[in-house]
Amino acid sequence: MGATLVLALTAPLLSAAPNAAAAPPSAPAPRHTPEESRALARAADEGEPVELRSQRTEYTQVFANPEGDFTQDTYATPQWIAQRGKLVDIDTGLKENKDGTYSPRATETGMRFSPGGKGPLATVVRDGRSMALSWGGTLPEAKVEGDTVTYPEVLDGVDLTLKAHSTGFGQLLTVKNAQAAANPKLKKLDFGLKATGLKVGADDHGNIRATNPASQEVFTAPAPRMWDSTGSPATRARSAAAPGDGSEGPEPGPEARDALMGVEVRNDALSLTPDAELLTGKDTTYPVYLDPSVSGSRHSWTIAYKKNPNSSYYNGSGFNGGTTTARAGYENYTGGLGRSYFRLNTKNLWSTDKIVSKSTFRIKNTWSWSCTKKKIELWRTAAMGPGTTWNKQPTKRATLDTVTDAKGWGSNCPAGNLAFNTTKAAKDAAAKHWKTVTLALKATNESDVYGWKKFAAKSAVLSTTYNTRPNTPSGLDTSPVSTRNSKGCGDTAPYGAIGNTDFSLNAKVKDRDGGTVKAVFHLWPTGHRDTADGGLVVEKTVSVPSGSVARAKVTRAALKPYLKVANGNFSWKVRAWDGKAYSEWNTPKGKAGCRFVFDPDRPSTPPGVSSPDFPDGDEGWPATTGEVRAEGTFTLSANGVKDIVAYEHWMDSKPDPVKVEAPSEGADATLKLTPTWAGPQQLYVRSVDRAGNRSDTRSYLFYANGLSEPDKDGDLDGDGNADLWGIDGKGVLHRWLGQGDGTLKDHSRPASNTTWDDALITHRGDWSGDGYEDLVALRPDGKDGPHRLWLHPNNGFGFACTACRTGDYQRSELTVQDPENNHWKDGARQIAAIGDMDGALDLDGDGEPDTASHPDLIVNDGKFAWLYYGDGSGYLDTTRDPVLIGDLGMDRLTLGAPGDFNGDGRPDLLVRDEASGGELYVYDGGEPDGIGIGNPAHRTRIGWNWGTDTVPLFTAAPDADNNGILDLWATTAGSGRLRMFANHTADGPEKKTTASDNFAGYRSMG
Repeated sequence: MGATLVLALTAPLLSAAPNAAAAPPSAPAPRHTPEESRALARAADEGEPVELRSQRTEYTQVFANPEGDFTQDTYATPQWIAQRGKLVDIDTGLKENKDGTYSPRATETGMRFSPGGKGPLATVVRDGRSMALSWGGTLPEAKVEGDTVTYPEVLDGVDLTLKAHSTGFGQLLTVKNAQAAANPKLKKLDFGLKATGLKVGADDHGNIRATNPASQEVFTAPAPRMWDSTGSPATRARSAAAPGDGSEGPEPGPEARDALMGVEVRNDALSLTPDAELLTGKDTTYPVYLDPSVSGSRHSWTIAYKKNPNSSYYNGSGFNGGTTTARAGYENYTGGLGRSYFRLNTKNLWSTDKIVSKSTFRIKNTWSWSCTKKKIELWRTAAMGPGTTWNKQPTKRATLDTVTDAKGWGSNCPAGNLAFNTTKAAKDAAAKHWKTVTLALKATNESDVYGWKKFAAKSAVLSTTYNTRPNTPSGLDTSPVSTRNSKGCGDTAPYGAIGNTDFSLNAKVKDRDGGTVKAVFHLWPTGHRDTADGGLVVEKTVSVPSGSVARAKVTRAALKPYLKVANGNFSWKVRAWDGKAYSEWNTPKGKAGCRFVFDPDRPSTPPGVSSPDFPDGDEGWPATTGEVRAEGTFTLSANGVKDIVAYEHWMDSKPDPVKVEAPSEGADATLKLTPTWAGPQQLYVRSVDRAGNRSDTRSYLFYANGLSEPDKDGDLDGDGNADLWGIDGKGVLHRWLGQGDGTLKDHSRPASNTTWDDALITHRGDWSGDGYEDLVALRPDGKDGPHRLWLHPNNGFGFACTACRTGDYQRSELTVQDPENNHWKDGARQIAAIGDMDGALDLDGDGEPDTASHPDLIVNDGKFAWLYYGDGSGYLDTTRDPVLIGDLGMDRLTLGAPGDFNGDGRPDLLVRDEASGGELYVYDGGEPDGIGIGNPAHRTRIGWNWGTDTVPLFTAAPDADNNGILDLWATTAGSGRLRMFANHTADGPEKKTTASDNFAGYRSMG
């Protein structure tokens, strides 16, 4: 027999799951020009796709195409890893840590390998939870080479090797001879097992699962197997494997004998029992391999292998020590028959109103049996998962495409991509709101060895070209005379009048893809759109940049021939078109259009309006205009009317008319206005003559640029001081404005026009993209309905919009795409906006962020605490599922957002524990993405006696007196006093002062 036995203990290959050339420098683009518009313009100019860098994630890239649409590439496995504020390439090479352990440089799962001696052999960490394996003795000094660490002679004649992979590690015991194999310690291998925050168990087939307290799989391991070296690698035929084919571990020879190993999991031990006959039998050829592994990626891949029908090879773990090579077809070298499954995230295909035009699944074919082209099919199936095996394959739904090709045999057919048409699957995913799609590779003839193929699993990508349907136009009106009324554009009475003047039909058009948007205007005599005496009088298309107001000119001469058709009444509608898709009509199809009365015999002398600070925007967004919150001067003129004595003006944000006296009859008047939101705005003005008659209303369009810098944490009105929102006993939302010294002053007007009974509120961060801190609220949908999360945009001065009249300042729902991720539908103990835990990412190493920053949210449902990652889409699970961060005593905890308490550049978490008598802790941010923020090992006590009997409500300012140190506001039991606890450290607050005496009966603060 051979001289060496290798017992390949890829003991649990502990693996876990994650959840173009640069352009030359150019002049800065205006702040209102979205990245999508700039990318589309560059793509059209250069004739090549241009990446939208802000949308790159670990799994996805988005490109603007020269044709005016976009392509999203979604990979089955991560292509990059977020690490210390950067998005870096995966690198499994080992580096030495400060404590002497070794870790791979950049992988999906955190790992630590022993340097030798006592302590854990290997530890894996994911989502702040860990699992550690220990060798039953003192380890020799580690020898490190690349991604592999070897411990020689862990037993007499036995070496132990660990090999890092992106999702975990493989473990290999090399038993060098029969004498070593006879060691009694190899009859049953007992590894010490320490699981933190996890429950570990094995099923009847030996597959291992490690789950968190919410029963979510964090690590999984296929049943370990072992094989001997009969038909050793040295005698392999090229028919099944070749150098550089992507195999990451020893493979069984064509005549190898193999067996599953016994598995037993106890509280503190993992025991593996090798097959005695295979280990020490007279027919055994050494080495022999044992292969268990662990993984947990939700969007991932797996192999179904008929030879081992009950074994799972999730993410390739457990297959020959762990592999990145997918397989399809039959090979007679080992008698293996395989199929490969890929699960891809499709939530981004319907997070906005995308219209899919084309989709392709591409994967690199690294090896084929020969250059003879053979058919391979791509199926769509039911969802795959960690439990997928040959005997538990997902149900086939459809054959999407069949490709006849062969790549990777040699120079006549080098390795390259195979492309499968997946357009139908992508369209179905977008239309039916599928969260994932699972695709399977299967050889058409599974008994023909020439159909055997291998693929690079990391290259598997769903490439989908789409266009987003434009938004329905908004802000419909006419100018210079406005015909809007209090109910809208005039689709209901009373109807506005236009006198003897030319005018424009106006509408704001917007496309989430950016670029140029066309507004299509239709105008007709009311009630006669399709009659012989009527029909369309105006049918115009106007092109403007996305987010701008389109204006269609209408002349008096065009309307006069139709005056008698409907007694001077005309109706109109508008829809948007981006060159590929139309929006809905506004007003909706089948409903009455916007309406006005045209009277050419009626004089039309609306007042004139001008402003040096916010110029007229009739021709689009001016190159120079003011910023939000910047006061501007507007001049109102009589337009030649001699007896004008006053002017009345209003805006959509302040609909009540305000009167301004003219200095003398017919003279100009000036007023000061401060825009509250970025983008197009309308100022409405009418003049009043000596007899009290009011003129037609003039509509003045202007644009305001957004903030150059976002507001600081806690600031609601831009004055640099921390503020808060609060709900009083009557359900009224108040905005309490900080004075910079810790005291607060209640605004003279409520912060909302709606009631807030039974609402939970929180605020931290800009959720709407305008630089203002916004309000997030959880409230029941009716008496017995589910609870829903709502984003209420801040108007810049602390007013929480529910239905502000124009612009994008409407209440919108924060929700999830996967119903299993909704942990607030039955209510919650608390919601806490925490800031941006994962942060923006630097893609090119220049020290500047390339992706956007979005605030995140913690939901405490009373049993578990979940961290949700915002991405600006309105969905809280588009790019990443929520992470369980708390699972003990959440019904007694109250959370707050203290900002960066410990100065490490990441938000921390404030926690009050009722069970400990009201002790107050700050938990640091844990890992760079907030993982581990609920770990008590990372906490600092900063207060005590903060129970609800003494402090009913509290919130973090976080810095009320602007000295850079944490401050808290807290109500006082039995009184209306709100106190500031200033300058918190580990020793508690430095001082306590009264912030207000008017908080009696308050039910919520945020």
